[in-house]
Amino acid sequence: MRRRSLPSAALAAVTVATLAAAPGAHAEAEAAGVRTVKVASFDGTQILTNFFPAANLPAGVTAPTVLLGHGWGGRAETDPAGGQVGPLRAAGYNVVTWNARGFGSEGAANVDEPRVEGRDTMKLIDWIARQREAQLDGPGDPRLGMAGGSYGGAIQLVTAGLDKRVDVIVPVIAFNNLERTLYRDEVYRSGWGLILCTSGISNGNKIAPQVQAGCVAGLAAGQLPAALRKWFADHGPDQLVRKIKIPTLVVQGTVDTLFPLREGIATYQAIKGNGAPVKMIWFCGGHGQCTTNPGAPDHVMKATLTWFDRYLKRNPAAGTGPEFEYIDQDGAYHGAPAYPQPALSPLKATGAGSLAFSRLDAGEFVQATPKDWTLPFLPSTMMAKPSAKAVNVPIPAPASPGQTVGVPRVTLTYKGTAVPARTALFAQIVDQGTGTVIGNQATPLPVTLDGRSHSLTRDLEAISWNVTPASRLVLQIVPITGLFDWQRSAGLVNLQASVSLPRVRPETALAG
Repeated sequence: MRRRSLPSAALAAVTVATLAAAPGAHAEAEAAGVRTVKVASFDGTQILTNFFPAANLPAGVTAPTVLLGHGWGGRAETDPAGGQVGPLRAAGYNVVTWNARGFGSEGAANVDEPRVEGRDTMKLIDWIARQREAQLDGPGDPRLGMAGGSYGGAIQLVTAGLDKRVDVIVPVIAFNNLERTLYRDEVYRSGWGLILCTSGISNGNKIAPQVQAGCVAGLAAGQLPAALRKWFADHGPDQLVRKIKIPTLVVQGTVDTLFPLREGIATYQAIKGNGAPVKMIWFCGGHGQCTTNPGAPDHVMKATLTWFDRYLKRNPAAGTGPEFEYIDQDGAYHGAPAYPQPALSPLKATGAGSLAFSRLDAGEFVQATPKDWTLPFLPSTMMAKPSAKAVNVPIPAPASPGQTVGVPRVTLTYKGTAVPARTALFAQIVDQGTGTVIGNQATPLPVTLDGRSHSLTRDLEAISWNVTPASRLVLQIVPITGLFDWQRSAGLVNLQASVSLPRVRPETALAG
């Protein structure tokens, strides 16, 4: 995902996985053979496409090619020596970038629709196979990897599920199920919805009518009509992921509040179930802000290049490391044979309390906005914050140091009244020692406050956190969060909440 994929005002608050330019890469900027063309797609739409031969590629020699996608609302990389193009070329790969339809090419963006953007990339593969520098595995079949983040990550899953000519993929901060992540438990993810809708129509971008309708309905009413829900659900790409049987490196962000870790876990588990080589890395970044130690800045870059070395160049000596790597809040990466890891006894707690709530609770976020904040949306739209208005359930610390890695679970028993009766509360895990919501995540808890008793159980967003005997963690049940549709009901609820946090054996930190 390029920083350009969001409105420019939001860039300082967004951390994404990137591949830094290799030292001396600018010397390659004037390499012969760099070219920009328009490739006609299946419906005649012209896709602006850039071809960058591998660095120092001798005449008549071919190389594997990496198809590099950009983020939502962005544009293709065009610097032969910079961004992600530079290090990929320096590592011996041709690189192809393109402006997705609606984002610098003709047509309108359909959110990686398999029948639209998926067919666009298949036409790009046809074109790549005709390039003189492209190594082929057969007629019309280039040796091909794919890279890129967010929108450029999901298109890899779509394309690999449609076209067997794709050999290796590295989807970064991609979605697995678009409808689920935008509309979890029928609660609209309005924080990121505002940002994505804005970037979808800025800078000359064009988006499909269904996307426009989803923006209007979600932001105005907090709900998506059934027809729109189906349209987004049909995009998957989960149904296509189930067909992927090629080496896949899944990279997901611990603080990604648009496409959280759950999306990467689902992709990893599906592809592993298919029997393909797969690896998953959790890094501190994504759609959101890393407020803890981000760790080694080149960790994802090194892993990506090693993955391509092993499976695209087919070098058996390239060691790809443990199947699962995750970062903690201190910036250390840990490795495990697989996800999930063998479990120790979980951290558990139960508590009770009452909440009175209304739309006026939004004032807490407005008042907490820094005076120098200049973005067109509140900081709470991208990251959850500890709330002064909450039912707090303290979580006892473990007797010895360890790690909580995986998916917490909350059970809520409640009774109350509200107008309207159907609404949502939200659950978040707070580290009181640092004043941080772990992963910046909040999870909707849909409730019906009709005067009767109800209960529900929900998995929260996955987390990765070191815990010690000195840890002071607390589950907060809150009436509002900026990540999702703001509270539209007024009422009172009495509740009891139980929480269970997964605990795993501490893994030795990885070098680098």
